[in-house]
Amino acid sequence: MKKSLKNLCTLFLLLPGLFISQTYQWQWSKQAGGQTGSVSSGFDYLSDESIRDIAVDSDNNTYYLATIWAQNQNLDGTVVTSYHQRDLFLFSTDCQGNIRWSTTIGGKGSSENAWNIELDNNGGIYLLATIYSNSQIGDPEMVPIHLDNTTTLPPYTYVDLTTTDPGCKSSFLLKYNTANGNLAWSKSLQGDVSLTSRVCDSQMMYMDSAKNIHAILGFRAGTHLNSMITVPSSFTNTSQYFMVKFDYDGGNMTPSSAVLLPITGDLNAGVTNGHVNMLYDDSINRYYLAGKRRAGSYSSLVDFSFNNIPVTKEAYLIAFSVNGTTVSEAWRKEIDTGKSSPDDEIQSIIKDANSSDIYISGRYFSDAGASVSFGTYTFPPVSYNLQRPFVMKLNSSGNVQWAKIADGIPAAVNSNGYRFMKGRIAQNGNEIGFAHGSWGSVWGNYSLLRPSGSSAEPILVRLNKDSGAVLGMGEVWSNAGSTDEFTAIAVDNDGNYVLGGFFHQQLFTDANDNVPTMALNLTIGKSQNFFTKYAKSVCSNLSVEETALEAGLQFYPNPVQDVLSIKSKNKLESFEMYSSTGQNIKRGNLQNTNAQINMSALTAGVYYVKVKTENSVVTEKIIKK
Repeated sequence: MKKSLKNLCTLFLLLPGLFISQTYQWQWSKQAGGQTGSVSSGFDYLSDESIRDIAVDSDNNTYYLATIWAQNQNLDGTVVTSYHQRDLFLFSTDCQGNIRWSTTIGGKGSSENAWNIELDNNGGIYLLATIYSNSQIGDPEMVPIHLDNTTTLPPYTYVDLTTTDPGCKSSFLLKYNTANGNLAWSKSLQGDVSLTSRVCDSQMMYMDSAKNIHAILGFRAGTHLNSMITVPSSFTNTSQYFMVKFDYDGGNMTPSSAVLLPITGDLNAGVTNGHVNMLYDDSINRYYLAGKRRAGSYSSLVDFSFNNIPVTKEAYLIAFSVNGTTVSEAWRKEIDTGKSSPDDEIQSIIKDANSSDIYISGRYFSDAGASVSFGTYTFPPVSYNLQRPFVMKLNSSGNVQWAKIADGIPAAVNSNGYRFMKGRIAQNGNEIGFAHGSWGSVWGNYSLLRPSGSSAEPILVRLNKDSGAVLGMGEVWSNAGSTDEFTAIAVDNDGNYVLGGFFHQQLFTDANDNVPTMALNLTIGKSQNFFTKYAKSVCSNLSVEETALEAGLQFYPNPVQDVLSIKSKNKLESFEMYSSTGQNIKRGNLQNTNAQINMSALTAGVYYVKVKTENSVVTEKIIKK
């Protein structure tokens, strides 16, 4: 009889000091990506490889949305599919970082864009994407857009720029199976479009507590969303924007309403580059729109108005409600630094799990001592120049409850802040985790200090959610002169952090960080995705399937001095060994029904050996003498 996960977890918790560590530490790290990359110098958040979003399901499996470039593309050293220049990459791991599956989304060109994923904890993972197909019939190098390994979008026949064709459709809501990554269904959200009218905004969505999806969709002239939306013929170069609700109805996600939003101007500039985020609080029927109004990272500002009121600054946060067809603005805030800067940006927004308070994170640009405001709130002046990372808590009325910025910049980095690409936040019980990149910064009693010329490194700042007090910092050392950052964060069911980002050469170069140094497994020079876990406990689903007795497995001797022997009635396939704090010590493939694992080099203590046979998975506690 199989043990339930709940009973097994209870058993582990009754063993003092066995599974629970009181402090966070890095447990493991892995990489994914291809060898080529953006033609631009440095790093571009739209074009280069990075982890864009992370989600964790109720079984503690983790899902990642990333971008991946061609040539020698791999996931933790295993070859994965690439269709052309740059593709979207969806993959999943268990809570120990073991790869479950991967799915590549793309085709000819590099115009597949999506920024977040949603889980229904009922076998579905959802992706709202804008995919511009460059697959033209008659092109000898045509590569159709693949939505998974077997499903493709139709190519188009080129007549002219204004002739409609099914292959020109570019707005999609996609559902994948969490068990294997296969496409469950795809919904094309546009009507008849041409190469000109196919331009759209289909990249912002949020799943509410009832699993319904709320999405801001922008379309050009035509009839869309199964005739629910008609955009006037005058919208040839700009889009009309709608708040669309998709009812969950068992996972079919049927569109039930589409309300015209009072948006004018070029919201597309921020959406396409991942600079605009949305949030919905169903307890008070409140939407939030946050981001920046710049086309690309550093190009010119664009005109953008909401409710016929222009946004005048770079970074903004707008709160509004939708009742029937009426859209009512509740309040808005803009960051005012006294100057225009591409470094002013609200990069992440989340809602408190137990209230209607919200948290935002981002950065702004200002000189030392200058006054910077956010609505009626004024940030405290600081002594360093340029970019300033911040996290802020607001109530539903828009009143600032607290705001925290880096207290200082070490002199080793010339007292200048750093323009990190995407600072993301997540709630973890009573704390807020702020993941980004930094050349060096001081947060409370914690400092990230690197030698001059070291460049940016990944940093996680932990803050008390009620006061903003700094609780701790997790930092990753990398090689000098290389820009490496976090760009995504999530929290698992055990209160551990799962993070992702990009790196260029090496990570975890500190001998005491609990993780072996990870070197780029491709030619150095282009960004590579990485994902890692910062945890204070081992996975709650470390042991899942059967006991050793039920599976016909024997582990001996136990306690062990040097060599652990494993005997099985079924063929052995692989093993993984973990310390009591969850660090992956070693892993390997097994054959036949007997195996030995050399543990002589390990220090005395408690270890867990997870063994997979052809019929079962077993985790056994081993005492090393």
